[in-house]
Amino acid sequence: MKININIKNSKITVSWGKVEADYFRIFCKLKNNFVEWAKVIDTNFTTLSFLPFGENTCYVQAVKDGEIIDETEKRNFNVEEMDVAAYRHEDGSMRIFYSEYPNSQGYRLYRDNNDNNFGGRQNSLKTYMRTEYFKNCSYKIKPFVSKPDNSREFLYSSKIFQCMENNFEYLSIYKSYGGNLFLSWLYNGRADGFAVFQEGSDYPVFETSDNLRHYACLKNYNINTKFCIKAYLNSPNGRIYIKTSDFASCKEKIFKETKVSLIIPAYNAQDYIARSIDTALASTFNDFEIIIVNDGSTDSTQKIIDWYESEYENVRSLQKINGGVADTRNAGIKMARGEYIAFMDNDDMIRPDMIEKLYNSITKNNCDIAIAPLYRLVDNGYTTHCNLPFETDKAIDIDKYLSILYTPNLYNCAIWNKLYRASIVKAHPLGILKYEDVSWTPCILSYAKTFCFLDTPFYEWDRKLRPQTFGDVLAKMPEDELFEHRKQAMLFFVENGNPEKIDYLKAIAIRRLLRYDGNSSNPKYKELIERLATDEYVEY
Repeated sequence: MKININIKNSKITVSWGKVEADYFRIFCKLKNNFVEWAKVIDTNFTTLSFLPFGENTCYVQAVKDGEIIDETEKRNFNVEEMDVAAYRHEDGSMRIFYSEYPNSQGYRLYRDNNDNNFGGRQNSLKTYMRTEYFKNCSYKIKPFVSKPDNSREFLYSSKIFQCMENNFEYLSIYKSYGGNLFLSWLYNGRADGFAVFQEGSDYPVFETSDNLRHYACLKNYNINTKFCIKAYLNSPNGRIYIKTSDFASCKEKIFKETKVSLIIPAYNAQDYIARSIDTALASTFNDFEIIIVNDGSTDSTQKIIDWYESEYENVRSLQKINGGVADTRNAGIKMARGEYIAFMDNDDMIRPDMIEKLYNSITKNNCDIAIAPLYRLVDNGYTTHCNLPFETDKAIDIDKYLSILYTPNLYNCAIWNKLYRASIVKAHPLGILKYEDVSWTPCILSYAKTFCFLDTPFYEWDRKLRPQTFGDVLAKMPEDELFEHRKQAMLFFVENGNPEKIDYLKAIAIRRLLRYDGNSSNPKYKELIERLATDEYVEY
């Protein structure tokens, strides 16, 4: 296994190569001894808290059937910031945990007296304090050594911190396919992972070291069983549970009206479509429908869809002959009854507040399209994509977006991280092309007057389930065949986009073609670029 360590301030993320193991043990050095910092079951990455200030060493073991089957090299790295976490305990006190500082003999807590004048409050010989809670107060920790005259020599000062506001903002449990329960939550605050507990038990029934995870599928439990979730931090002394949700049990989902239509194309997705539907049903927004279009699946996909349609009144489905993802989305668009439309793929997930947040922004600002970044999820964690340099939650002229679309680092062709005004989408459906998203995104954007942007990722593009994308398949085509598909995509939005935005659309096509040309020896890209620049291009 290979090990990777990413350091951002005091936050440490460790990831390692994929190995079929029961669990992984992450060891870090503390006072010249290796200590198990975390035990990971469900991911190939985790975050570690309170690593000692300064030089560190870390490695990972893979364990299967009680035996160590693989082990990474020992990786040295340096932590240049003292990690501190303060939270309010259930008893009303404030608990503070922090990194060990080399050669220190103690730690002193300072509190701001509301005049930027920090006064010493108390000492500790350990990397832990319990103190009185004061709302909106600022603090800092200073490690020290004692001098012969009993005075203190301070070695360092942590950054100023406040008591963390950790909250479970939302918790939902409802019936899932196969007799399971699906639990979903929204957590606002710091965590290295989560554990789910059944009422009356001190042992978790589910745990995850993915600190961005927001769901759990619970099997073989009665619908009246109550559960809570605990957020934890990994420390040298084991997990520190910093927040516990209220207990909740399965409840009926109530839907009032259809303001948004979420369209999911499905094809041979029996192994993962239930998860996708579950994360959609877990939405904090109730006034929406889920339209699932089965594109000629030959497995048990339709059986799963039928169960959800019979169980939930806002789930609708359609079966059709296989025609590809663009044709399938168009079929869903025709069925849509909502004023706004969103899209989701059958192996991806959405966070519980996605639809609500985008709907609130698009309606408040009276825009045609609402946009947010998305997460790309792979074996070693999350990366953020489709972030845009715009002010958040305000109406912005679409020309500002068109002027940068498909520029380097702003390749935001994804159709799933957006909410669209349905009337525009119904008037301009997708082209039946191989590059359906690349071709349609500029086209539909050109018909919008304004858009709004939120800087929080809500959509999860999961590449762990199926690492190879359709784009990867296309990229293996012969050069001339690949060029033809890309040409069709570019000319689609140039020919079918808003004629009033033709200059923007041609510029977008040229930017995209220049990227293709940079990775290809095919001279046809340059020829098409020249034709677009001089209006001498072949009609689509």
